[in-house]
Amino acid sequence: MTEKAESPPDRGSLLLIRIIVFLSLRIGRPLGRALLYPISLYFLAFAPSARRASSEYLTIVLQRRPGWLDVFRHLHVHASVLLDRFFVLARGSRDFDLEIHGLDVIEEQKHRQQGCILLGAHLGSFDVLRCLAAEHKVAVKAMMDVDVSRKFNRILESVDPTFSESVIALGTPTSLIAAGQFVRRGGFVALLGDRAIRDDKLVEISFFGRAAWLPVGPLMLAMTLKVPVILFVGLRQRDRGYSIHFERCAETPAGAARALPEADVRKWLQAYADRLEYYCRLSPYNWFNFYDFWAH
Repeated sequence: MTEKAESPPDRGSLLLIRIIVFLSLRIGRPLGRALLYPISLYFLAFAPSARRASSEYLTIVLQRRPGWLDVFRHLHVHASVLLDRFFVLARGSRDFDLEIHGLDVIEEQKHRQQGCILLGAHLGSFDVLRCLAAEHKVAVKAMMDVDVSRKFNRILESVDPTFSESVIALGTPTSLIAAGQFVRRGGFVALLGDRAIRDDKLVEISFFGRAAWLPVGPLMLAMTLKVPVILFVGLRQRDRGYSIHFERCAETPAGAARALPEADVRKWLQAYADRLEYYCRLSPYNWFNFYDFWAH
């Protein structure tokens, strides 16, 4: 089973990203912000699959037929979050206004000296978690498929040479061992739960009243490591402004992960999907799955 996701950036896109990041960090943020408008217009005109996926999603979440300005705004918010990612890596949170909800959930987990799974999605910014973790002295590592975005990760490393140290590679023989050792030391393992990685099993759930499929990997990881799951969402509300939300996910079912009934898996994943739907309605333009999410 393959991952349902857009392809990694091609060589031309990567070169463009390098140029924008270099100019933005050297000359200033306003230049980078200005460049996002023609870039978003370019993808609006010449990326038909992303345009169709955006239009389909916006039709559902806005409950009306979106115009081209809606799709442009969706693409522009995505580009803005991507640009912000580099500023977060380079300078932390000092350039941003962060409104944090549910920080007590993190503080409580930290006080327990017990690791956990921080579960996000391609919804808003996942990277503000890094600067928050550093500021609140929480050890966080992201589990990700480094093979899919190896070239893009090199750009991130050029901005923050420590980036690779905060990553646990998915899909390797030592992935689970590394994650287990980290959470036993009280670390928080962060990953995104709305796309399958390689051969991850998918389970049908309801998303905005339509059938969709989510991977079981995050739940299986939490059950195997015997740690709780905390949902994390960082919604971009305005330039430099993010609304950060932490909340405990439904308690993971008891028992062996491999023997877990599919009905229990579906119930847990449905609870996760319901929270994603809630936050999508809260900030509709922050959903960044630019492919047919409902296709199987």
